[in-house]
Amino acid sequence: MRRNDSPKQLAYGRNNVLACLDAGIVIEVYYQEGFKDEKIEKIVNKLNLKSSYIKKKELNDMTAGNHQGVAALVKSFKFFTIEEVLIACGKVTNPLLLIIDEIKDPHNLGAIIRSAEAFGVTGIIMKKDRQVGITPTVMKVATGAQNDIMISQVVNLNQSLEKLKKAGFWIVSTDLKATKHVADLNYDFKTAVIVGNEEKGVSPLLTKSADFVVKIPMLGKTNSLNVSVATGIILALIRQKQL
Repeated sequence: MRRNDSPKQLAYGRNNVLACLDAGIVIEVYYQEGFKDEKIEKIVNKLNLKSSYIKKKELNDMTAGNHQGVAALVKSFKFFTIEEVLIACGKVTNPLLLIIDEIKDPHNLGAIIRSAEAFGVTGIIMKKDRQVGITPTVMKVATGAQNDIMISQVVNLNQSLEKLKKAGFWIVSTDLKATKHVADLNYDFKTAVIVGNEEKGVSPLLTKSADFVVKIPMLGKTNSLNVSVATGIILALIRQKQL
């Protein structure tokens, strides 16, 4: 069972609203005057959801980005417990978890969630404090992927790493100063990979608890990547090794 920690939220953007409709979490839909989308309108009507047409300015004021003419009031986002994530990991081959350490930018978190779901990550574990939550902007960037992946919110990441180790996971941290490259490992084990804050990276405490520390090999003059881009590359390389 998911844990409910968040107030009702507004999802916006066509793909995001569609994903929320598919997930069954939409309460009410708001269309911009003149909005037309047969697929969305058909589902809304089939589910007999309350809907209304409002002026563009009103919809602009309700949202924080490109709403594409539609928004939806959705049920509060519900997080899974770490124990539930571990149970799910026991049912899949080559379980892969993503640990998020203090990501601040909602666009980065949304993109990370989208990549994690695309590469078959079983679950995401992230901090409750000093970390952006599952906000409307995060949901918009994730395009609904937040509804298709298990996300757990915890108070203490270091304690969570200990739980993962007891469950047989090997912890892989990321650091620009690492000597090993991401592709140097075979990943023939239960893997939990940590990605860190946009400026500081993974905290020293979590890196100290890791079994391996790796980096993406950089060949050009650029010495670092956006954290969401780096996460996508890392997950792709890990999955390539596991296939």
